[in-house]
Amino acid sequence: MATKRNFSKSDLARENGNFPFESTRTSQITPLRSYLLLAVYVLSAILLGSSLHYQLPQPKSHRGISPQTDAAEFSEYNALETITYLGETLGYRIVGTIEEAQSADYLLNKIESYQQFAQSIPQAPKFDIWVQHQNGSHRFDIMDHMVLKMYTNVTNIIVRLSCPESAAHPSRECENNAVLLNAHFDTTLGSPGASDDGSGIAVMLEIIRIMSQQSWDGYKNSVVFLFNGAEESLQDASHAFITMHELKDSIRAVVNVDSCGTTGREILFQANSREMIDAYKQAPYPHGTVMANDVFSTGLILSDTDFRQFVEYGDNLTGIDMALYKNSYLYHTHLDTPKYLQRGSIQHLGENVLAITNHLVKNTTLTGIEKSNQVVYFDVYGKFFLVYSWETAFIIQMATVAASGCFFAYTLWRSTTTSPYRSITQTVTAYIVSIISVLISFASAVIAPNIVAFILTSSLIDRPMTWFSNEALGGLIFGPAALCAVLATQLAFSLIPIAPHPDPEHAGFISVLMCFTLVTMATTLSGVASSYIFFVFTSVLLVASVVNEVFLAPTANKSSPKSSSRVGRLSHWTYMISVFPLSFIYIDYVFSLIDIFVPLTGRMGIDTPVDNIVGFIFGMVTFMLSPALIAHAHRFGKKVLVKSIGVLFILQVAIMISAIYSGGSYGGWAFPYDELHPKRLFVQHIKNITSGEASIIVAEADKGPYTLPIVNQLEEAFGVQAEKRGGPSHAADWDSVYPFSAFLGGYRFDSNQYIKDHTSNGTLATSSEPVGLQLSGKVPTVKSFDSQYDHKTGIRTFSVISIAPSFTWTVISFDAHVVSWNIGDTQPLNHTSHYVVRHVGGYGSDGWRLDLQVLVPEHVRQQGEEAARAWTMRAEFTALEKEGFADRGDERLIGGVGMLAEVRKLLPIWTSTTWLGSVVGVWDL
Repeated sequence: MATKRNFSKSDLARENGNFPFESTRTSQITPLRSYLLLAVYVLSAILLGSSLHYQLPQPKSHRGISPQTDAAEFSEYNALETITYLGETLGYRIVGTIEEAQSADYLLNKIESYQQFAQSIPQAPKFDIWVQHQNGSHRFDIMDHMVLKMYTNVTNIIVRLSCPESAAHPSRECENNAVLLNAHFDTTLGSPGASDDGSGIAVMLEIIRIMSQQSWDGYKNSVVFLFNGAEESLQDASHAFITMHELKDSIRAVVNVDSCGTTGREILFQANSREMIDAYKQAPYPHGTVMANDVFSTGLILSDTDFRQFVEYGDNLTGIDMALYKNSYLYHTHLDTPKYLQRGSIQHLGENVLAITNHLVKNTTLTGIEKSNQVVYFDVYGKFFLVYSWETAFIIQMATVAASGCFFAYTLWRSTTTSPYRSITQTVTAYIVSIISVLISFASAVIAPNIVAFILTSSLIDRPMTWFSNEALGGLIFGPAALCAVLATQLAFSLIPIAPHPDPEHAGFISVLMCFTLVTMATTLSGVASSYIFFVFTSVLLVASVVNEVFLAPTANKSSPKSSSRVGRLSHWTYMISVFPLSFIYIDYVFSLIDIFVPLTGRMGIDTPVDNIVGFIFGMVTFMLSPALIAHAHRFGKKVLVKSIGVLFILQVAIMISAIYSGGSYGGWAFPYDELHPKRLFVQHIKNITSGEASIIVAEADKGPYTLPIVNQLEEAFGVQAEKRGGPSHAADWDSVYPFSAFLGGYRFDSNQYIKDHTSNGTLATSSEPVGLQLSGKVPTVKSFDSQYDHKTGIRTFSVISIAPSFTWTVISFDAHVVSWNIGDTQPLNHTSHYVVRHVGGYGSDGWRLDLQVLVPEHVRQQGEEAARAWTMRAEFTALEKEGFADRGDERLIGGVGMLAEVRKLLPIWTSTTWLGSVVGVWDL
């Protein structure tokens, strides 16, 4: 039975930290050296992790035939040839433009050349080609907005490779089960799309070349390649294929290849079955984790891919979604060109997709695959890829929790049976307090950077996004605050008037272990697959604790005969065997996390508190990279701890002062933008053919205030005051990019007088009418036809027909109680609502039709049948002009004046702009 110990003042002094604990029996490391060693462990892990995380395969520079084996293999050289043609020769391939049609012709010619060559290969696959031109409609929900999509004449090029035509395959059963590979050849409004998705198109072409030039003897399944021509218009072409093409019912699995970056490795970020994850395991350079899947499923990424259409409309389809994702600063900008593709990235992507496809076509039984998210998977620096079921994960993780609990029970027993003796109540109380201190330390680690963010973004300082130009810069700006907060929390808890731990450093380490144990248990019991990362932390900390207890710690707490210090039970080597591996494992995830989220903040909208988001991320990262710092805080007593806090606080203040002074102008280290990390702007010249107004509208997609000098220059150039635009009352300004318009805010400049002052057209210059009513050339028209009113039901049935020659994307928005429509298989809401219908037409299309049944408003019906029959539905209509200003500088002139060109002259080099010319009007239908 343990005896209760009475504490003397000297005991309490030692245990409260006034007398430091020695780390080993033979030597005492100085505080500075000890902290520096801790930093070395973390930094060396970061440097080693960085070299492995960003490692890419050597790109093949030959024409696709291996010099060693004389066999076809993936060649980045060939892929870049395709990407260069699409991204430079053709450039912007927006649906409805001639470049879209030219892209389809280029791909078809190349595919047909592969088909012809394959005819000379023994046992080559049967090579089929389809070209699909399709009309259709569907509902597309994104970012909590409902978008109704209609499309006309969108283009798909489809290739199928299947078992050879021979007596061995008379039934063609191999064609009944197919793997679908998908990529899109269209681009968004503001980008030439070399990476997005020229990279996916090039990879698929290379795979067709390789697979069509080899023997298919013994292949179980077929493979279908979908080159889709309308993804950026909200996934129209993939919807057309999976709902209407003759091959749709043969598709059993999907591999989607897309891109939102230009460098680094591709990542597996969506998967919905064990079989498809096992297929990804065949990739030579795997890079993916269930955490990426969990994060993407939350919607935080504000993006989507064709994968959604296949899963939603396919017959119980499962698959994987892969993409290049690093350096997404250039995503959907004019800088997405071949010049900025990192060498080796396409080789990495291509070899992975080829290996996965070969495995699925050769070896996999594609029938009977069930959707499941009960799978844990992750790679370790692309060297190997672990996959196991959630049932296995649950057993392993809970067993580790149990083992950690047993070790903690042993620690409690030892604390009450060895000198200095402690009662179980005192010991448990002290551990409860120290475990709570770990949790509070994490909270403080993420709160402190948010305080820094609040100061920097305050109206007095006005320095938002000082970290934006480099993904890792947030570590410098927010890291010291997080470290300072962790140490300050430990100092505060050491002042609580309870019987303290005899060895607070050792107890702190055990408390960190128990904290991760509790988090592992909670997340495991809640069924979160990403909980494996907490299991990894718990395992490493448990191993380190056991090794320390068995091999490294002194056998007894003997007082040093030559000093008043006491020998602690935590060896400094324990920090090395815990801090280095944890930092090394975790930094792999950190690089992925910050490479995704930091560039993403540049397009998250004007109201999103991006500084707080990034502050939270780096606070969390700082804590997770070295949770053992909590134990180390108690190694040398309160005096050293207070000094450490002071140093970190001074460092944080110095960094903030430097950021304030250098972040206000282009070229400073804390200025958010430069040529390769641009601020995104949207500039639209909008002509209202109802009111006659003509306006330039400039909008931004992030929180940075740095557009004000641009606005001032535009005011001076155009001789008008800018009108601030934003909110629901001006939502229709950007209907052309709905629903992304919800994230935009900016300024409107009346261009009417400027055009009249600078036109060479004398009639226009002297006319009293606004320029929007004097447009030359074709303008869109919207009319209603076949209107019928049912007096009994109060329902009006009619068709809306739009003719918009020389325009591409069109949008109609209206408020109504719609009873039925001809949009896909979705039903209208059962009440009056605001609807936005976006239409896109392939090259050569110039119109569309929308059939509606609308309940006439009750207050109109109460006025009598005649009034109800005369009722019309008011609609706003927007049409985008086909001219390619971003690519060629072409725009639709008014009186010889090009307003977009005038704006471009004034924009700084650190901006990237999406240019739009549009016509809007109001119709009573």
